Amino acid sequence: MWKHPPALVHPNNESFTLPQGTGPFRTTLNVSELIDSSRQDPFNTSHVRRLMISSFTPIPSSQCKELSKVPYMPPTVAAVEDEILSAYGYPKDIWGKFDLEVCSSTTYSRQDKFPITLFSPGLNTTRHFYSSLAQQIASFGFRVITIDHPYDVDVVEFPNGDVIYGGRVVPPRQKNDSTVSVEHALEVRAKDVSFVLDTLGITTRDKAIMIGQSFGGAATSTAMLYDNRIRGGINLDGKMFGPVLNTSLGTPGHPQAFLLWGSDGHNSSSDASWVQFWNILEGSKEVDYKKELSVVNSSHGSYWDLNLLVDVVGLRDGLDETALSLVGQVSGKRIWEILGRYLSAFFWFMLGEKEEDGVFKGPTGEFLDVKILH
Repeated sequence: MWKHPPALVHPNNESFTLPQGTGPFRTTLNVSELIDSSRQDPFNTSHVRRLMISSFTPIPSSQCKELSKVPYMPPTVAAVEDEILSAYGYPKDIWGKFDLEVCSSTTYSRQDKFPITLFSPGLNTTRHFYSSLAQQIASFGFRVITIDHPYDVDVVEFPNGDVIYGGRVVPPRQKNDSTVSVEHALEVRAKDVSFVLDTLGITTRDKAIMIGQSFGGAATSTAMLYDNRIRGGINLDGKMFGPVLNTSLGTPGHPQAFLLWGSDGHNSSSDASWVQFWNILEGSKEVDYKKELSVVNSSHGSYWDLNLLVDVVGLRDGLDETALSLVGQVSGKRIWEILGRYLSAFFWFMLGEKEEDGVFKGPTGEFLDVKILH
């Protein structure tokens, strides 16, 4: 329920444009279907595996000739999210009202030069709820590709009108619950990621980076374990599952690096899976860099677009405790500023383009709200 009516929601049925990234680049957006004809879908063997991706590619600001607004998510997906989030007290008929601002006309021809960054979403969460974060990262000079994993994320809409709903992955709720379902989903996501890299023509020489939020964080580490084209990975506040709890990242000649990025109340002091994963990393000579960080007063919901959307539309002050639990106390703008700086610095360092940024060596005046735990 609302503490007070959300008066700013949809005045005159208007739309809401999300801010562009804070980095020096503008971005283009390309949405594509990828079909892996070599693999039956593990969740439905009546068809081959199909993925939907969104690719956010940097463009030098001076080379962007025209900006256009595009829908933040398709109407079918927005309708599903309306139903899901209304159960937490959010108003309906809102998520289809947002737009992204992207570069729609450019003379720039070097779009293939930017490093690849893959993004895997949370369980039962559409890739569209990470589009603003992806655009923020892309604005610092990375081609960011968000991936929908059908039958795992809540809803995926394809260009021909097909819609695949999620719910096939059962997460453990109690300590002794089975992890078989999530471990299977991690294997599927890892193969999805390798297929995307294959499609892009990425080699070990090219090197890629990967990020995941929540369950996507565990998927990131699993994909790295199986594919050494991924030079570094980041887990945004997700519990760790799967083979990485027993087998370290990196192989001889192909070192890998990892950031664990937690929230207040969720880090290696409270999550045994993080401790186990960290200890495995510690014991490997092939892991050449690792850090654990967090943001003061952050929560699990700080690291997806909903945390920014509620501010753009003016909802945050009206959220009750249940609704606020999905976004936390720290504004989306501040989280985006932090992630833009830290993630891009990590990427450039791992790719050998820059030295380690001072923000990883201790608190700085600009980022006193970021804690380095390890």
